[in-house]
Order: sequence, then C-alpha cells, then structure tokens
Amino acid sequence: MGFMIRQIGANAKLADEFSVEALEAAMPRATVEAVVADLGVAEQRRRKLPAELTLLLTVAMNPFTHHSLEEVLRKLLQGLRLIWPEPDIATAGKGAISMARYRLGAAPLVELFHRVCKPMATEQTPGAFLFGLRLMAFDGTNEDLPDTGENAHVFGRSRGNRGDGAFPQAKGFYLVECGTHAIVDAGFWPCRTGEDSCARRLLRSVTEGMLLMWDSGLHSFDLAQATRAGGAHFLGRVPGNVKFKPLWRQSDGSFLTHIYPSEYQRRKAGERLLVRVIEYTLTDPALPGHGQIYRLMTSLLDPDQCPATELACAYHERWEIEMSQPQCPCRPLISHPHAASIAPLVLGMLPDGGSPQPA
Repeated sequence: MGFMIRQIGANAKLADEFSVEALEAAMPRATVEAVVADLGVAEQRRRKLPAELTLLLTVAMNPFTHHSLEEVLRKLLQGLRLIWPEPDIATAGKGAISMARYRLGAAPLVELFHRVCKPMATEQTPGAFLFGLRLMAFDGTNEDLPDTGENAHVFGRSRGNRGDGAFPQAKGFYLVECGTHAIVDAGFWPCRTGEDSCARRLLRSVTEGMLLMWDSGLHSFDLAQATRAGGAHFLGRVPGNVKFKPLWRQSDGSFLTHIYPSEYQRRKAGERLLVRVIEYTLTDPALPGHGQIYRLMTSLLDPDQCPATELACAYHERWEIEMSQPQCPCRPLISHPHAASIAPLVLGMLPDGGSPQPA
C-alpha cells in the first residue's frame, strides 16, 4: 500500500486542516460538526478558532490541567508542523481563546457529552452483565471549586460543626457503567442538593435492560417506581430504620414485600410496589461490618432466575466506581447456625479480595 504526504493548499486555513486522532477515536469529527450545526453556534466567517476546534480545545484542556490554554492549543495543532507551508504555525492567543469559549457557551459541551458518552460494555466484558442485565450504578460526591464569590453564590459551601467549608463545592452526581467504569451521565448542582433529586434527573439515561444499583442514602419509593417505569430493574441497600412486612418467604431465604410512598394520600389511594428483600451478613471477622445484617431491595423477584447470592455479590461491584475492582470477590460459605433467626442468606467475603463494606 502506497503513502503520500497530504497536500496543503495555498489558501488553506489552519483550523480546517487539523486532525486529532486520539480525540476522534472517542469523539468523531462528524459528531462534533453535527453538534455545532444542530445548535447553531457556527460562525458566519471562518476564524482562527472555529466552534468545532474550540469545542475540542475545551475537552482537551482537561487532560492537560497544568498547561495554559495556548499550550494545549499548540498540542492539538502540533501534527501539522511537518506539512504546513509556513515554518511557524501562528495559533490563537489567550484573548482569542477566551472570546471563542464565550461564543461557544456550555450547551454544545453538554450536547456532545450526551451524544458520545454511552455504555461501552459488550457481552464479553467481565462483570458488566448479570442475568442479561447491564450493571449500572449511581454515585455522588462534592467537588471543590475555586474560592470565588460567584461560585459561593451559585453552589454554596458545605456546613459543619465549625462553620462553612473553606471552598465552594458542587454536588457531582454520576451514572456509571460498572463493567467499564464509563460515566454515562452526570449532573452538577449546589452542594446541598439532595442526592435523591439528582438521581431522579439522571434516570433520563437509564433504559430497559439495565440493573441500576444505589446505596442506602437513595432508598425511596419514588426512585424505585420511576426506575421500573423506565423499564429498568434496581438493586439497592435498605437503611436500617426501614421496616418491612414479609408477604412470602422465598426458597433462598429472601422474601417478597410491598413498599409504599411516604405521602399518606398516595398510600390511601393504593400506590405500592412489590419488591424482594435479601438479607445477608459478612462472615470474615477481618472485614468492617462483620456480623452486621445487610439488606438489599430489588425488583428481580424470581429466586430461581436471580439467586440472592449472586445479587448480593453484584451489589458489592457498585464500589467499582470508586475502588476500580474488576469483579466481586465473594463466595457463598456454610450457612450460619442461627441463619433462620438473623439472616436467611450468609455470605463470606474473601479476605484476600479486600472488598469494602457496602454503603
């Protein structure tokens, strides 16, 4: 196969000739151009920093946080140095970059994110699927922001016993694919925003064929009902103060029960949801929470098709978001002699796996 050096026309513009294959592998140029066209942010005249190059620059500045934006732009255009007719490539300066970002705005970045950030796992990806369902998880954290009056006004500061925090913070909330750790959706709100409302917003990206996992802080009837309404299943930990009335004890020790909305009028109207509750303990004394009873709630009701042991193991994979563990290091052990009275299902967490305590 023959090769030839790409020819650059005499009247060619620098912004039309650049190519960044490392970025285009994740964000095809056609997708970037489509976002610019669909949102109507293209310029009437061609500038040194057209909208599509500004969009890629705004993305590329994140891996190069210790470099100025001018240096990041030079890195993006560095591939042209061997074929550009002029020996010195004159790139845009600091002021031009700032104005280009203002012209672009935030909307194209949001739209590009939603077009390219999709689930990546295949059926061959280890730990990505369970019972044919794609494993997804919610996770939230507070992110420190620059200490400016504008950030403090919009996002606020966390509060503690000793007063307000040193920095403004944003509530970052993420929907993550467990098998690949890919962020599929994200949102940022004032730091004191409740995680339940954040989770409800991100349900827009939860679809049929997914098993969505969350921790005990997100336990609610509304979130469970909304997840099922979208066609997905859920698996979440239940806080210790939640009481259940078992309706039917399953063969694997789990039981079926109803959950209800918190509002009296809705309960009176008959709103309820049938769920399955799984109880288990950690049998390794070296692990945090040893002997404590953990409870999971799921919409997967059939114990034959979805065994409780596998669901309990899958819940620990939710920690892959933070711990980057490839698979759940747990295995069923001999039942506890008092299993009938304290926990119908007893799991032993392998000590060499170092699995963290579920939240």
